[in-house]
Amino acid sequence: MKKYYKLLLVLSVTIFITSCSYVGPLSSKSSNLLEIHSIDVGQGDSTLIVSPDGHSMLIDAGEDEYSRNVIRHIKRSKVKCLDYLVGTHFDSDHIGGVDKVAKEIPTKQIFLTDDKGSNKDLIEIINISKEKNIPLSPLKSGQTIKLGKDISYYVLAPLSKKEDSNDNSLVILLKYLNHYSIFTGDAGFNIESEILSHYTLPRVDLLKVGHHGSKNSSCDQFLSNLSPKIAVISCGYGNSYGHPHQDTLDRLHKVNSKIYRTDLNGDMVFYFDGSKIYTKNRYKFQ
Repeated sequence: MKKYYKLLLVLSVTIFITSCSYVGPLSSKSSNLLEIHSIDVGQGDSTLIVSPDGHSMLIDAGEDEYSRNVIRHIKRSKVKCLDYLVGTHFDSDHIGGVDKVAKEIPTKQIFLTDDKGSNKDLIEIINISKEKNIPLSPLKSGQTIKLGKDISYYVLAPLSKKEDSNDNSLVILLKYLNHYSIFTGDAGFNIESEILSHYTLPRVDLLKVGHHGSKNSSCDQFLSNLSPKIAVISCGYGNSYGHPHQDTLDRLHKVNSKIYRTDLNGDMVFYFDGSKIYTKNRYKFQ
């Protein structure tokens, strides 16, 4: 039987952390705006989320070589510290820069997917968490993270441990007032189908497209259920993988998603007030 996503509030572990200092763009005039920043890290992923009341979460930090881009973007966004730093899975294009970010940006908590894998990047994250005394713990399906007064994150996946690293990606649903966004790491068709079999999902304003727009992510049923107004694809310009794949772009067009790509648009910021969406590309409104 499907579990309605709101039941996560009852069934899950709830995590709450007090605010880090933040003074962001438009904050003095529009304090009700949630900000979602898609940071250009080439063929990788990094998303900064800033709540209206000064809380922040970074989901992934790209490859090690792009960590300066991430750190610079965080500082330019006037975020003084991170409440949460999340690694969706153990691929280097997602967690390679996590330790560098945690070393330079004060961080209250690091969360990783619940995977038994190990690599150089994971070891460096463990080392920096010890050095900086930052709590490090896994996230599991069914947990809820509270970020400030009005934002909740529901962990939808992984529902069970898989052999493939991408299949162990954290999939996180964000709720702010009447706004929903979903962040999918490198999850593919099979994980999307698992999620649909366990949860009844809301329609979302923003989808962080899985696996850089791979042909094996964002299946028709998943997109039909979510009906995302905005689809964000993080990929490198002229990458050797052919991301985003034309089949994926076609599926997104079929559900009338407005597509934004880091390889074409660079850094992007999306603002949500609970009813309307504002976009800002390269810090200029479009």
